[in-house]
Amino acid sequence: MRDVSAETAYYLNSRLPALALIGKGVRFPAGQWMRIADGELRPWHAEELVGELFPALNRKAVEFAVLLTDFDVLEFERAATALSGPGPQA
Repeated sequence: MRDVSAETAYYLNSRLPALALIGKGVRFPAGQWMRIADGELRPWHAEELVGELFPALNRKAVEFAVLLTDFDVLEFERAATALSGPGPQA
């Protein structure tokens, strides 16, 4: 079973890179997600915080998502898979 968010908060996956507001009790998308800020923070402040904490991401486009249901997570994962393209051919 995958981990679920203990609270509504902003989480970052720096490998994608993506910043997501993930609702309490909603499962995390695939990958490693770290809590960045409380869910009460305004989205633009969360984005600024990411730039301050992770200067290497300042020059990259960081995707922003709101994931309040498991369906939102499923759609997010489908979109991420579509953008990355098919895996290596055997």
